Amino acid sequence: MSESGIYAFFKSYGGTTPIEVKNRILINRAVDLLTTTDLSVEEICSRVGFCNAAYFRKQLRRVTGKTPHEIRRESERI
Repeated sequence: MSESGIYAFFKSYGGTTPIEVKNRILINRAVDLLTTTDLSVEEICSRVGFCNAAYFRKQLRRVTGKTPHEIRRESERI
């Protein structure tokens, strides 16, 4: 199957792309690190596999609707 075929398959059956699925998985791991460690956002970004902290923050906000600071602040209340 070609790369474009894989993208079409993901889009038709899941409504998303392989990149979006990968980013969602990475963001879920990042949220776990944000709530359980004191690592910097840049360190978490690097550990989960994002090369660019700005892109990481953008994807985090897109997936969770929250900034890293908001996620940490909410986890402290629990």
